[in-house]
Amino acid sequence: MRTGRLSSLFNSSAVLAVVAAVSASPAMAQEKPADDQGPKTDVVEEVVVTGSRLGRTSFNSPTPVSVIGQERSQNLAITNVGDALNQIPSFRPIVGPATNSFRSSANIAGRSLDLRGLGAIRTLTLIDGRRHVGSSDDGTFDLNSIPSILIQRSEVVTGGASAAYGAGAVSGVVNLITDTRLEGFKAEASYGVSEHGDARNTYVAAAGGKSFADGRGHLVIGGEYSKEGPVPELSRDWSRRLHDFIPNPFFSTNPALSNGLPANVAADNVVTSLTPAGSITIVHPLQGMQFDSSGNLIPFQFGGLYNRAKPSSLMIGGDPSITGYYGAVGPFVVGTKHGSILSHVNYDLTEAITVSAELGYAEVRGGPTGANPRSDPNGALRIQRDNAYLTPATAAMMDAARTTFLPVSRINYELGPNVYSSKNETWHAFAGLDGKLRGDWKWDAYYQFGRTTGRQSNANSRLEQRFKDSIDAVRAPAGIPGIAAGTIICRTTIKAPTNGCIPANIMGPGKISPEAAAWINTIAYSTRKFTDHNVAANIRGSLFEGWAGPISAAAGVEYRSSASEGDNDPNSKAGLFSQVAWTYLPPTTQKVTEGYLEVSLPVLKDSPLGKSLDVDGAVRRTHYSLSGNATTWKVGAVYRPDDQYMLRITRSRDIRAPSPLELNPNKSTTTLSLADPKYGVQYLMPTFSGGNPDLELETADTFTAGVVLQPDWFPNFKLSVDYYDISVDGAIDIPAANLAISICRSGTNPAICTLGADANGNPDRILALFATYQNINKLHTRGYEFVANYALDLAEVAQWMSGDVSISLNGSYVETLSTLLPNGTKKELSNFTGNSGGVTNILGVPRWRADAVITYSQPTYSLTAHLAHIPKALQNPDWIGPEQDGYSPYLPNSVTYNHVSARTYLDLSARVSLSGPESKRLEVFGGVNNVFDTDPPPELRLNGNGLYFSPVGRSYKFGVRTQF
Repeated sequence: MRTGRLSSLFNSSAVLAVVAAVSASPAMAQEKPADDQGPKTDVVEEVVVTGSRLGRTSFNSPTPVSVIGQERSQNLAITNVGDALNQIPSFRPIVGPATNSFRSSANIAGRSLDLRGLGAIRTLTLIDGRRHVGSSDDGTFDLNSIPSILIQRSEVVTGGASAAYGAGAVSGVVNLITDTRLEGFKAEASYGVSEHGDARNTYVAAAGGKSFADGRGHLVIGGEYSKEGPVPELSRDWSRRLHDFIPNPFFSTNPALSNGLPANVAADNVVTSLTPAGSITIVHPLQGMQFDSSGNLIPFQFGGLYNRAKPSSLMIGGDPSITGYYGAVGPFVVGTKHGSILSHVNYDLTEAITVSAELGYAEVRGGPTGANPRSDPNGALRIQRDNAYLTPATAAMMDAARTTFLPVSRINYELGPNVYSSKNETWHAFAGLDGKLRGDWKWDAYYQFGRTTGRQSNANSRLEQRFKDSIDAVRAPAGIPGIAAGTIICRTTIKAPTNGCIPANIMGPGKISPEAAAWINTIAYSTRKFTDHNVAANIRGSLFEGWAGPISAAAGVEYRSSASEGDNDPNSKAGLFSQVAWTYLPPTTQKVTEGYLEVSLPVLKDSPLGKSLDVDGAVRRTHYSLSGNATTWKVGAVYRPDDQYMLRITRSRDIRAPSPLELNPNKSTTTLSLADPKYGVQYLMPTFSGGNPDLELETADTFTAGVVLQPDWFPNFKLSVDYYDISVDGAIDIPAANLAISICRSGTNPAICTLGADANGNPDRILALFATYQNINKLHTRGYEFVANYALDLAEVAQWMSGDVSISLNGSYVETLSTLLPNGTKKELSNFTGNSGGVTNILGVPRWRADAVITYSQPTYSLTAHLAHIPKALQNPDWIGPEQDGYSPYLPNSVTYNHVSARTYLDLSARVSLSGPESKRLEVFGGVNNVFDTDPPPELRLNGNGLYFSPVGRSYKFGVRTQF
């Protein structure tokens, strides 16, 4: 069989029951169409899927493997493979346009995958069994880089697979299989929009394939363009309630001193005390005043839960001049667009040797995002008594109050929104050979190149010192060359007449001139380049015939070189901006050399003890030039007592290598006054933050066990249940300063600090603290995954009925997802869908999730319903509410409530063939997502939680497909 020859060398061990359950039967059955029925695909004689390197095609995969075919996406009118996969409960939809309202990463528009909530950095994504170049500092792969129209199926291994595929496969592997044997032409176009008129999306894609040289060669090329419109911040009724949580400023653990409310109070109409006109909200003789449009001070009305003795930025209601939420929210869905193209060619040099080549390109743009007004914390802006913009009335009030300055809190709308955008371009090229040897032995060898170049920018970055100079405006004294006496200038201009400083007035709304804003703001930017070279060779086949079948083996070697580098604008390097979004990335190259061996031993075949028993073993030795050596391994077994039942078990050791972001040697330094627990004193400690080139590999231990059922007494029904337990040791995270001190003094990680005598001769002081990425965390997750599928021909139920019904159910149950720090602090991240979790790249997951797809199909049309359920969960694992045992409003972590309500979403879609029951030449499709316009749970903050709850509301899509 020549179909998928190259990919079959990398992808094997199918559990076809799980395959059918996840993808629904039609997705797996690829029948050869008639001559007039559109694109032809060679008859698929076997389905070889990801799981090991041995190329087996039966039910004997010890690691859970599932397949999501094109049929699911087409039935649900989904055009992006990432969106289709993120519906499956084993994935947590961590990165996509709707999951982060404010992102300033290297790839704002990126889509990546996160199995089992352990972070996208611990999920390995492959294309036809091969790694591809990363698209961001964390090294994750962007699914936008591959045209979805060419992805034939997505194979998911939900278990450790480092012995087979190398580092990064801690929580599993996602292998996207492209259709390299497409014959003919197909195209698709669609348009979607929300009921509110936003979230507009346009998608156009086409692909074609043709054999040449009398069938010895085959060429396939395909591409797509997608544009997804944003959903603006606070654009929905549920968000305009301005629901938020306020730290209770009058809280006390002593009932006699408390206001009776918990430490954290949930309320509607939560606003900030910062205004576009400027107000005086901190303790000051003129506290409680604000500027009017003329620059005079008038009373400011504080809202509820505002303690003037301990000012904060949030309050409930307040001054009538506050007409909305002035805080940082950002768009609910980030606007993105991307285009990608992929070409692949195969040619049979001989009957036994095939040469292949591939070339792909993608451009991905994201943003604008993070469109929050520029604000300053309470009291950050000081207006001196001699400021030239002070009105006489305000100056008189200052004199009467005997104060020489005003601490102004203000939203600086005139400086424009804090807007980020990104552009990434990715190239990849591949050339390989594969062939057959004696018997069933097969081999392959290839070279692959990948490069991603990116630029991220912030069009309104504020130069902090310029801003401070600009608001410090005075009247020019006589004698400054070229400046008339009495002209309003910056104070710094007196000593430097040519410094270009333009004065700005912040006393009143809209007072900063466009000229001053242009002088204060500039563009911050960062560039990135990631380059991969990959050379690999593999061989597999049967060693000899054993007592229960052939004993198979696979072996291979691989060399990878992954280089990263990035630059910043000069202002960012000098630390001149009020906030720095990106860091300089010095050139770094991680070189990897590795080899593996895998063996499968059949123990039983058609025995009185069972139909079959196969035992697998794999080992891989890896050397990283920067991160050390590792040996990964896997042992598994598959037992089939008969054709109806299968049991499987696997145990593996897996690894993850540090990403370019984590290895970045560039550090920033701040000096903090921190407490040293050894001596009970507080002193200044230089504290470094950033990457760490001395990081070691993360290691993980994975155990899975499962059962697959296909009972004879229930025809067309398939069920799989799998248990998993994954523990990650040395997980990379950034410790807080206080934790870094604790680790330093415990002696468990001497590299986290520098000890010695200080300048005053005090011995054993902490001279430097490294709150950088460290191998300090432990992650643990344990749970169950469920997949079920049922197909029914209604004519078998009653002769008067017609059509087919298929039902696919996917579910997950998470017993635990936890982090453990060196000081013994443990945080449980399961069973909450509110705020973010604790460790880098780890967020909360529901206790369980369920996803169902029900399709009724006739020869010329089909109707599909999709149901997704997110159960009730906690708001924040660090809080305790009245619904929890042990609650008291006098606990420092108490809250008004600590739950998030459940939500169930219903999507409906349909497909209609306009060219007859036996042809796919022309098909129209459409759908309604979130049919009941279900809002996110009301307990969430005003920006919701896009990980699980749709911020869009009801939306519509329609489109057309053609193939011939």
